[in-house]
Amino acid sequence: MASWEVPSSRGGFLSLLVWLPVLWLLVLRSWLSGGGGSEAGASPPVTFLLIQGACGHQILGIVNGVPAPERKWPWQVTLQLGSKHKCGGSIIAPRWVLTAAHCVIGFRALEVKLGTTYLYSECESAVVVPVEDIISHENYQGNAFSNDIALLHLAFSVNYSSYIQPVCLPEKGVGMQPGTQCWATGWGRMIEFGEPPYLQEIEQIILPLKKCDDMAQKAANISQNLVQKGMVCGYNKNKGDSGGPLVCEFHDSWVQVGIVSWGVRCGLKEVPAVYTDVSFYKDWIIARMSQASPLDSVGFFILLLCLVLPLGILGTPGYPGLGPSCFSVSH
Repeated sequence: MASWEVPSSRGGFLSLLVWLPVLWLLVLRSWLSGGGGSEAGASPPVTFLLIQGACGHQILGIVNGVPAPERKWPWQVTLQLGSKHKCGGSIIAPRWVLTAAHCVIGFRALEVKLGTTYLYSECESAVVVPVEDIISHENYQGNAFSNDIALLHLAFSVNYSSYIQPVCLPEKGVGMQPGTQCWATGWGRMIEFGEPPYLQEIEQIILPLKKCDDMAQKAANISQNLVQKGMVCGYNKNKGDSGGPLVCEFHDSWVQVGIVSWGVRCGLKEVPAVYTDVSFYKDWIIARMSQASPLDSVGFFILLLCLVLPLGILGTPGYPGLGPSCFSVSH
């Protein structure tokens, strides 16, 4: 595995500064041209190993059960309005949070809280940052939850610590093989009403899209396609927190493959949770971030290195009863 060595001299450091923009442009050009995709069933190669490990690392290992231990999911954030939890999200760069569009439409005075698993904590590890700009997908359709993705540009950069770490994002077009074990996290409702103060975690098993759509249609009692391109499905008795991450482990790093988007009501069994497919929107994420902060090169460059981490495991209308997902735990 390649390692990152800090230059020991001024000349080496200046040389690094010269090459960083060149590498940035080469990687960005490759992504935006769509050259990083891979065919279904293939394991895409690791295309960049310069700073492998800069994202997607837990401080604690996986433990079944809820609530989640502190520092286990250090990329998890809570989107707050008036100090009250509204949705989940994930930090992907020092000034950038990824979430669902349905969480932020119509809101401006949002804050992001990081570094804690307890909603009401005032501990030293917790950081609250105002949101400077909200960038929702221009083609988001709330009645069908299509293009349900948004970026939050924070007012200032956060410092990474053992409590705050970015999650990795997947290659463009890299999906999940059905049956893959992943995890959803958030502070959503544990039952149809009410919400827990501690971060919750739940295993999700990836479903084939056709099976997912059949299950969703049956639960919603309609005969029209609900699960569309750009979505990924997971299944368990429980669902995730709107806007929060669905992550899967790949080569000791955690990659966010989904954003909790919608489900057929809350707390129902035999109903899949539907997520925005992050890999499907990779070009959109890169383009919006580069437009908003072209001078924020250090944090953005590190994000680019995380974005090229492949998964290697492919899979590829307002309806009654459909709504934003929640985190429901049956007892």
